[in-house]
Amino acid sequence: MNIKQYISTIVILLAVLSLSILGCERIDPVIPPDTTIPTLKIGIIQPAYSYTTFSQGAETARVQINDNGGVLRMPVEFISRNNQLMADAPSTPETSIDAANELIEMENVFALLGPVRSTMALEVGPIAQQAQRLMLPGSSGSNVTESGDYIFLITVPNPFQGKVMAAFAMNSDELSATTAATIYEEGDAYSTDLVHAFEAAFTELNGEILHSGSYAPGEADFTTLITEIQSTSPDVIFCPGHQPEVPMLIGKARQAGIKTTFLGGSAWDDRERFLGVLEDSTVLDGSYYPTNFSVATQDADVQEFVQGYMKLYGGPPDGIAASGYDAIRLLARAIETAGALDPVAVRNAFAEVKDYKGATSISHYDANRHPVKSLTIQTIRNGKVEHYKVVEP
Repeated sequence: MNIKQYISTIVILLAVLSLSILGCERIDPVIPPDTTIPTLKIGIIQPAYSYTTFSQGAETARVQINDNGGVLRMPVEFISRNNQLMADAPSTPETSIDAANELIEMENVFALLGPVRSTMALEVGPIAQQAQRLMLPGSSGSNVTESGDYIFLITVPNPFQGKVMAAFAMNSDELSATTAATIYEEGDAYSTDLVHAFEAAFTELNGEILHSGSYAPGEADFTTLITEIQSTSPDVIFCPGHQPEVPMLIGKARQAGIKTTFLGGSAWDDRERFLGVLEDSTVLDGSYYPTNFSVATQDADVQEFVQGYMKLYGGPPDGIAASGYDAIRLLARAIETAGALDPVAVRNAFAEVKDYKGATSISHYDANRHPVKSLTIQTIRNGKVEHYKVVEP
């Protein structure tokens, strides 16, 4: 026996001995998880106490996309930051800016969803633009996209909302209004922008704005404002602000004897919270507001969203949720079209979106990066939201 044969024999004997000691049991080696799989990291700036269905709609899309293999074979990962620190106060520019900087600089997210409110989106826009991060806010302010070509609106922009609601006020059989009063929230870019859009469209249709007033964020006593409006006796009152102030204001107006129809904006579709401000939400009956989504739409793409959302959250989605859902679906579509995580290529692909169908439908994007899409008018009856009509662009 030479030395090689001797060594081979020893190795075989040791192997046999090892198996005997272990009872001939097979031991599978421990394989560490593969941490090298890339993920598509998306940052979400989400207020903790308002418009929370925005991120829930986005999560519905994320689950569906990941179940179908992800984006460019990468799973989508959300990293969220809260920009509303107190339940009884709105989100702030400072927390929104901090959230954006942290998501971009520390988390290196590819794109940003949010902020939801236009005032905050105007603050974050320049940050996203400078960092070449696509930003898809939940807001509808017409000037939000002025920060640069990486910012795209998802929901119906204020100019179209204002035009539709002005025409509805004047031309609908229910209202046939020729005079109106308007109310906006001081310092709020969204409601100010939307009131201007409504007033411009209403006067162009030969309507008359009898009074335009405002309230401060967090205000609860609207006596002076209500008295001023009551003295002008308008046919409609356009008040497109946020909860909790708007439902409280309408409640005070009804107590003061004002029976005039209230019209709102898409911010009213923070539905669960908006209808939960007053003990008796039937006070809001007879009001109308626009949104970019209706759960009653029987289109297959819409119902895919509705069913997916209800599976995750147990109740029907609203227009805020639809915006979050469409934002992720549109982003995934643009990335797939670009074929790589190249910011310029993805931005260009996003700008070329045509005939998109998801929770809502988008014909295309205009030169301002505003979506061209239909609008749904909702009404409130018996304290609940009901579909009223669809208005095409």
